[in-house]
Amino acid sequence: MKPQPDASTMASAVNGLNGLLGGERTLAAARGITGEALDSVYGLARELYANGHHAEALRALELLCLYDHENARNWHALGVCRQATEDYAGAAAALTVAAGQLGHPGAELLLSIAECLIGCGDLDAAGDALADLAGGALNEAERGRIRFLESRLTELRRAP
Repeated sequence: MKPQPDASTMASAVNGLNGLLGGERTLAAARGITGEALDSVYGLARELYANGHHAEALRALELLCLYDHENARNWHALGVCRQATEDYAGAAAALTVAAGQLGHPGAELLLSIAECLIGCGDLDAAGDALADLAGGALNEAERGRIRFLESRLTELRRAP
């Protein structure tokens, strides 16, 4: 089992990171990388993804999340790209970060998280996510998607 760092080690690491960044909120800001440059990388990642170059898009999106970790758009795109590469656990994690940053994420994003949780076999978490969604204001397509995913969960839970 891997030893866990104690609180003082973690505090020291956070203080060191804050010192490294010189008070800037993101690594991009600390390195002087402009929003326009980040947007260009995002545009390139979208083009790569749209043309089926998922591995290359993934690398660009991971860099964006590192350099501009506060941008929910980057995390959402990273989650979608990871989902396309069948890294469902990684996709669920990235999409969850995006949802947390948005405060009030839309049903589409939450449904994508539930799909990824099903994909990686975390059926209890997927069920909880779907239950949380079921009571909200949804359109017919979203309600249909919930029914489909609930049916899929039932099938998977019955499987030997």
